[in-house]
Amino acid sequence: MGDQMDMRRLRKLIDGVLLTLYTRYTTKEQPALCERLGLPAPSEGNTKHERLVASLNACPDDRLPDVAEAVLEQEELDQAERIALQDVLWLGRHHVQIPGRTRRELARDFDLSDHLGYPDRFMALLSRLWHLDNDPLSGWTTTTNSLRTQIERRVIRFPDDRALL
Repeated sequence: MGDQMDMRRLRKLIDGVLLTLYTRYTTKEQPALCERLGLPAPSEGNTKHERLVASLNACPDDRLPDVAEAVLEQEELDQAERIALQDVLWLGRHHVQIPGRTRRELARDFDLSDHLGYPDRFMALLSRLWHLDNDPLSGWTTTTNSLRTQIERRVIRFPDDRALL
């Protein structure tokens, strides 16, 4: 088993997601939303957000990972929310460490020709797995050194540059 999952952080992340979900659903749709996500039916609160928070607060800690899985599968989240939820969930699970050398060898030998015909789809797939826009200075400079930019440059536009990675 991996490290212990941080239930307090998981609850806080789910609460952050609920903060945006209440705007997507009407009051009448909230009970179905809670049922779909594995939360108790909302009962108390004056606003939609208060009812969702009350539902989350009524949810026991041992059900939070299932709720987070349901949120990841069923709701559209921005990249940062999705990665944060996945990180907390995966912290409590067994995983195999893959040495950096092995990862580099796999990346070098992997044939990308079938995937590079559709670069937008390829980048969308990668952005579901990794945080690609990781350059903290991207808002202040005209050039960016984000992982997305490096992949677009070295893998899509100039595939021969992959050897430099």
